[in-house]
Amino acid sequence: MKKIIKFFQVKERLILVFFGLSLILSIFSLFVNNFNFLKILIFVNLTLVIAALYFFLQIQKKPKEEKVSFFYLFQNLLDYLQDGIVIYDDEFKIVFVNEYFAELVKIKKEDLINLKVKSEMIKSEIYQTLANILFPFLQGENLKIVNQKPEIIEVKFSLPEEKYFLITYTDVYLDKKYKLRIISDKTKDVLESEKRLEFIQMISHNLLTPLSEIRWNLEAINLKEIPTENKDFIEIALRIVKSTIFLAESTLNFVRTEFGQLKVKIEEVDLERIIVTILDVLKEKIEEKKLKVNVEIEEKVTKVNVDQSIISLSLFALIENSILYNKPGGLVDIRIQKMPQRPYLEIIIQDTGVGMTKKDLANLFKKYYRGEKAKELDVKGFGIGLYNAKNLINFHGGDIKVESEENKGTKVTLILPLDPNLIPGYLVK
Repeated sequence: MKKIIKFFQVKERLILVFFGLSLILSIFSLFVNNFNFLKILIFVNLTLVIAALYFFLQIQKKPKEEKVSFFYLFQNLLDYLQDGIVIYDDEFKIVFVNEYFAELVKIKKEDLINLKVKSEMIKSEIYQTLANILFPFLQGENLKIVNQKPEIIEVKFSLPEEKYFLITYTDVYLDKKYKLRIISDKTKDVLESEKRLEFIQMISHNLLTPLSEIRWNLEAINLKEIPTENKDFIEIALRIVKSTIFLAESTLNFVRTEFGQLKVKIEEVDLERIIVTILDVLKEKIEEKKLKVNVEIEEKVTKVNVDQSIISLSLFALIENSILYNKPGGLVDIRIQKMPQRPYLEIIIQDTGVGMTKKDLANLFKKYYRGEKAKELDVKGFGIGLYNAKNLINFHGGDIKVESEENKGTKVTLILPLDPNLIPGYLVK
């Protein structure tokens, strides 16, 4: 223990440890997809960099011959980081940059040191990227503050070329107060994500279009003119097509939500028609378990202004679960009503099924989570149905609440705003 304490009493060694950890975190962050975890990594990384800078400043007070070699070692460590680092004073005079930052702005390090950056440099072809980073609110697009302490922003710049940056900035106190920014270039990740989204949307569209055409053709058939033995086949085929459409649309909305591309479109929706369509698609599963389904819709909310796709997909997932996890001969009770003295719609789906454990309830809306009951009953799925439904309803300004007891059943309450002004970022159709 004494040897360890003695080792860390040497400031040069402390700086080496700080920057070694910082380098490891920077490399590790390249493989992190969870943004909340990424924010924690950035905060820890920032703390390590500031600590190292503080001790480095202390070393600078030593005689020149004692610090020259260490100065180059410190600078080289910073140059290995996979994030751009720039330090400047209140007059926007740059006092330090690492190699990666110089590459980002395409200006030599020696030309950046002691350079005073001004907002009008945004008009300069040479200094535009540099000025954009230091003054992101002037030309930044899709700018979003994702964290307050330390302050982290996401921003897109179209000029001089399309770039997506994650910028962390804070004050640091060395010999005096400076401003430190860490710039992560997310351009490659964003563009690849957009390509993946575009590809998935293209596949989904190419799948949905022919399925919809098949559905329209099947629905157009006059079943009275079809022999009884063929009538059942047509009805089954229509249900399979509708079920596949629900699955394809649900997958597409799941992807759109994950990539922040989902939009809310408000229109008048017939809730009774939606419920009838869902129950028709699930008819075989209902009959297989000999379930009784009871539907009650309050007259004043038969037709409401909501996003049809969001409510249809969410209800399908919730109603399907009440059927799949029900007991043979059980009951599914669906009640739709307006909440008393509040501009909200309340949809209650209650079943007499197998219920859920406390563990299942706690993890119910987690992505890819599948409870023990799903395994016991051999219910197929990927664990995104309820996760997707929750995200869609939350995006629509609503919420889903679940109460459940093992072997007694589950009660799901879906709440949606009836006033479009209560729906974040809606688009009136």
